Amino acid sequence: MKGTFFDKKKSARFKEQRQVSFASEVRSFIRDIKKHDLLELKQSPKLATYVDHGNELVSSHEFEEIPEKLQKETKKILKMVTEMHLAQSQKVEIVPEECFIQIPAKEHLEKMTFMPAGGEEDQALRLTHMCAVIEDDRAQHTNLPVITTEDSELDVTWTNLFTAINMGKKKQAFELFNQIPEDDVILKALLAVHPKQYLKKLISYSIDALHTGAKTLNSDIVIKPNTFEILIKDLATTLLNPAKVYFSFGLPTHHAYSEQGSGFCIINKTAVLMKHIEMTHEAPLKFVIVGTDVNRDNGLCDILRISASDTAVCHIDIFDSRVYPHHDHDYIAQEFDTEGVNVGKKIMHWGQNNFDYYAVDLSLTQRDKVSAHPALLFALAKIKENIAHAKEQNTQIFLVLPTGWDSHQEETAPCGKLVNSKMMAQYEASISRFSNGDISYFFESILNLYNANQEHIAGIYWGLEGGYEPTMYAQQLKLMLQTIHQQPFLQVTNQPSFSPP
Repeated sequence: MKGTFFDKKKSARFKEQRQVSFASEVRSFIRDIKKHDLLELKQSPKLATYVDHGNELVSSHEFEEIPEKLQKETKKILKMVTEMHLAQSQKVEIVPEECFIQIPAKEHLEKMTFMPAGGEEDQALRLTHMCAVIEDDRAQHTNLPVITTEDSELDVTWTNLFTAINMGKKKQAFELFNQIPEDDVILKALLAVHPKQYLKKLISYSIDALHTGAKTLNSDIVIKPNTFEILIKDLATTLLNPAKVYFSFGLPTHHAYSEQGSGFCIINKTAVLMKHIEMTHEAPLKFVIVGTDVNRDNGLCDILRISASDTAVCHIDIFDSRVYPHHDHDYIAQEFDTEGVNVGKKIMHWGQNNFDYYAVDLSLTQRDKVSAHPALLFALAKIKENIAHAKEQNTQIFLVLPTGWDSHQEETAPCGKLVNSKMMAQYEASISRFSNGDISYFFESILNLYNANQEHIAGIYWGLEGGYEPTMYAQQLKLMLQTIHQQPFLQVTNQPSFSPP
């Protein structure tokens, strides 16, 4: 029997009521999610429930009957919570390892071409050669704990930003960058050193570089389309894979200032890492920095002096004022706005709040005996002094070693050897630069001090800075790896699950 007119009208009204009710349920679903801020939502235990509910709504036959605008918003919200839930479910507890050796992933090396270094090689070729030495060593010593800059899972907020940069969408990239919560582990550490506006400039430069393949800011700084992504992934790999003894091979950092790059350096990873450690370590630490790059740690010193002088830091900066950036004691005195104090062997000390800075100028503090170079002996003495103080106070120090092999006698790069328009003579190099024996003795002494005082040394971070002559740096790397293989911490290192680079 066919329905009456009134039956059909009643059915249509019932259908309309169901559509209104369903649309109301959809809007309630969206409101319930939007009432959370992004960080709260990412950590919410209800993410799985939101995903299930959202999928039920979208798969319902009634979903097609609601307004198209509401459909699009629902799908957008569902996609967001699904990605958050996936990221949440993939998170695992981070257990600190004993040791990691970090190198750039192959695909990142390929994107560093034409980024200048101090010698004939660009950064891509230089780091590729170093990685090859490490990989050859790993083939013989399978316990070498190597990780690459693609071995860490980044939050979707970062990967979306990288996608926008690669697509050349500057406005969208800025919007996505602004959406990253400021307590994100990576961003929080970055913002403790570099202002947001500078980071946005790097995003902008990377997008600008898409048009020509590279954006040249000056003779030292060249930004490629993937430069910002590479810098973030390099930093993230270090922050998300803590180890008591950490070696990092990548783009140099020690010349970078808070708001500008300098001397091949774009961000100051060393300063960022120190702020991260300071913010996350349970008890207060004192940082002991020994910079052995022949070019002064000008950017690092500037950041610590201006924005971090309340942090307990002892910075022993070994450099030659005759080469870049040409900062002698008079220049440094102007920076600190006070005369330094000579502590012996023409080594000068400046202090500002809790920041102690020792300038060890290799043009003045030179070898006078056959024994180890006095600059390195001074650095070791200061480390021992700080360990002794930590024992007295029952505290810990953290050793930071921004290392440049360009202070080696056999370096040929002009940025380390060109003095008064002439390349340094061999004799001068023998007294104002380091030999194989000097560098090996210093490195072995550092590790021996760590092994004997682990209760009072929270960790060691060794970061590559300069070093440009291929034969020389390959030899230094092999000597360093030989020393690492002899260390007890390598024998107990948990094997990472990462695939070989």
